[in-house]
Order: sequence, then structure tokens, then C-alpha cells
Amino acid sequence: MLLVFLLAASIKLLSAQSYEVSLPEKLNYGSNRFEVLGTNRDGIVAMNAGKNSHTIELYSFDMKLKWKKPLSLKEVGFVNIGKIILIEDSAIVFYTIQYKGMTMLKAAKVDEQLNLIRPSITIDTLATSTLLNVPKMNYSVSANKKRFLIYFEDLNIADKRSMHAFCVDALLNLKWKNAFRSTDFLEPELLTAELDDSLLCWFVIGENQVKNLRNDFPYNKIMLMTFNDSSMVFTKTLTEEAGMIFTEPIVRRDFNSNQLILAGLYSDSPGNESDGIFLNRYQNTGAIVADKMIQFSADLLINLSGNNPPKRNDGFYFFHPSAMIIKKNSGIIFLTESHSVSTESFNSTGYGNFGGSSSLTVNYYHYNEIVACSISNTDSIEWSQVLHKKQQTESDGGIFSSFALLIAPTELILIYNDFAGGTNVLSAFTMQSDGKVNRTEIFNADKKGLLPLAVAGKQVSPNEMVIPSLKKGYLQYLKILF
Repeated sequence: MLLVFLLAASIKLLSAQSYEVSLPEKLNYGSNRFEVLGTNRDGIVAMNAGKNSHTIELYSFDMKLKWKKPLSLKEVGFVNIGKIILIEDSAIVFYTIQYKGMTMLKAAKVDEQLNLIRPSITIDTLATSTLLNVPKMNYSVSANKKRFLIYFEDLNIADKRSMHAFCVDALLNLKWKNAFRSTDFLEPELLTAELDDSLLCWFVIGENQVKNLRNDFPYNKIMLMTFNDSSMVFTKTLTEEAGMIFTEPIVRRDFNSNQLILAGLYSDSPGNESDGIFLNRYQNTGAIVADKMIQFSADLLINLSGNNPPKRNDGFYFFHPSAMIIKKNSGIIFLTESHSVSTESFNSTGYGNFGGSSSLTVNYYHYNEIVACSISNTDSIEWSQVLHKKQQTESDGGIFSSFALLIAPTELILIYNDFAGGTNVLSAFTMQSDGKVNRTEIFNADKKGLLPLAVAGKQVSPNEMVIPSLKKGYLQYLKILF
């Protein structure tokens, strides 16, 4: 299970035992989304999506293309695929369609060959006039894939504080739908949601009242709203700390203690410097079990900055929550990465007698250190570690930066592009249960003609990761076995 990080006393070096690469595929114009969906009994399933087309590809486990076909839902109108969820040897497709002045949210179930198993259902009519913009849909899946949650905020200005949620089961039965407003907050924002396989859903709402340019901590309050299917009642639990403001948190289910764990970063002032980690534990009913503010230590700052003692301007700048792994003993591993954007403008004079001048603005994307903290089930720091990396790219949205996380049986493996030295070497950090870290080079990606999108990688087995690679208009998939 991906949420379980098994503790192990032994330490071993990372070695990529083998890797397989699919043949290059020339992309069609407008392709903008490459997603590894997972595996079924026949191989590895991936999606290549453009503005008006959605193509599904099946690769064998040695990354040879078995078939490639468009996903046809037999609809008339503009279809936008929101989410495809594999269930054994079938899949559920959630999508919106705009047709004849209507915008509808729908779902369909297809078999492993993409044939419709049963007619699609309309979950809800989003608008009676075609929307120029469809709300951003968010999705959550229960642990055993028995229930699916679709949730979003209303785009209507008059109803911009309204939030909508729909729960569907694996047979495409609509279990319930709900529209609600968080009247406790003046400027509520729906951040994330979770659900179980039976009756409960949990929504996390932030009070977005901290207005400041370049502020990474927009929320001065966090609320957990627990919804019960049978009673159709919300239970609310508020988190706030005098003088403290928060990032968007990560939420995970702890199946060992039957709790919900919420964690993020906090600060005592608007800006981009973090003071530490806030951690909340809740019962399934929403009742709070514990809340803790865990300050970053001076030793961790020395490790981050390389200065002992730290200099005046040293700090935890531009960090954002990245991942949270639940350990077998109900402790957690919390990962946070520093990333930011800087800009530079270049002036150019007019050519010849045509006069005038223009300027070019270039965006630089920085993805740097990762901080990992192991926190016990009593919410105390067991160890903390800094994984040093420097990734800077320009004008690409940072899509080739950050990392893919593989949760192996006895270790965590963080895979990333190392651009140092003018060449790209696909590399990895291996983190043991005691916090010890090894860095290993997997291979020289430039020499192999690859440019992996590590952040789009997906774990497909306990020790395998599949990562898309996009270079010079060609798409390939890379499977690494550790």
C-alpha cells in the first residue's frame, strides 16, 4: 500500500537494477497532457491528451507498445476528460461535455479495450448555458476504489463561495450530491477532500484572508468538515493558532489508528519563510485528537544553509508541502520542497529606421532543497534531513524539475533530474528509515536522448516507477526497476 512506509534497520545502497524505454513517439500538435494511469493484467496504461483528443496507450511490461487508440465515449459535443481511474481490468472515466448550450458532468465505465461497458450517466448539469470556463474538478478515491468523490468550487460570481460535491460508486450509482457554503468563514476556499469506502467524507476548508504579495501562507484558519452519508450532516472542527498562518495542507488516512492526519507549513507573518510544520490528528468522526506546531530546529537550518552559526538572512524560504507518508506505527514522514519563480527582463532597441524598443521577460523556475522530517506517533521529531539539489530551468513552467517519489518496501526513493554541470543526469536520493540518505546517478539522460518529467512519474509496483520523457517533440515512457 502506497501510504505505508515499512521501517527497516538495514541500510543498502540504491541501484537501479534495470530500466526499459519505449520507442519515441512523435507528438501531434496541441498535445499537452501525458499521464501514466497505472497497470492492468496486460501491461502499463498511459494517456496522451490534447485539446480535442484523448489517446490511450497500452505498453507491455518491457515497455513495448501493444496498442494505441482514441478514447471514444460516443458523445456529440466538446468532451474534456477530467479523470480516468483504473479498476482491475476496467476503468471509470469522468468528463464534462458541452453541447447545445448545456454543460454536464458525466461518467462512463469502459473495459480494458476502451469499450463502453454500460451507457454513461449524467452526474449533474453544471450550467444551462455553455460555460466559457468549466470549473476545475477535483477527484478523490476511497482505498478499495468502491467510492469516488468529485468536488469543485462554483465559478458563478454570485455563488463563488458555494462548493459542490458528488459521490459515485464503482457501478456508477450516484450515492449523493451536495452543495454547501462554509458560512463560518468570510472567504472560504475548498482545499482538498478524502472519503472512505462506506459512509464518510472529509472536506478541508481554508479561510483565505491573508492578502499579501508573494505570500505562501494564505490561510489564517483551517476547518475540517466531516460529512456522513446516512445522516447527511456536516460536523465541523476548526484549527487556528493566534498569530500563525498556514499553507495548504496534505491530508492522509491512517488505517492503523483509524485516524485522519493533516499536515502543512506555518509562519508567523506573511511572506515566503516557514517556521515549521503544523500537524493535526482527527478521529473519523472529525473530533480532534491532537494538534501540534513543530518548529524547525537550528541544526536543520545549519544543514540547509551550510552556515554554522546561521547568517541573519538564512531561513526556510519558498518551501511548500510535497508529500506525507504514513508509517506502520502511525508516525509520518513529511516532505517539503523549496520552489519559486524569478523573472528577468531584457530590453532590445528597434531595428534600423523602424525605431521603437521592446522587452522580453524570461521566467526562471527554481526547485531546490527538499526537507524530510520523521515525526513520531506522539508528534515529536525523530530525525530531520536536508536533501540538497539545485534545479533551474527557464520558460518551461518547471515541468522537468521537482521529483518523483517511490515508496519501496524498505526505503523512500526520490527520483529527479540533476542539471548540474551542463548535462542532465537522472539521479535519485534513497532515504532509509533512520534518515540516512544516499545519492545515486541512474543514467546520463542526455546521452540516451531523454528528458524525463519526473514529477509526472507513477509508481506501478512496490519497486517500479514509470516516468514520461518529452524531448524535441517526442514522447517516451521510462520504467525503472529498483
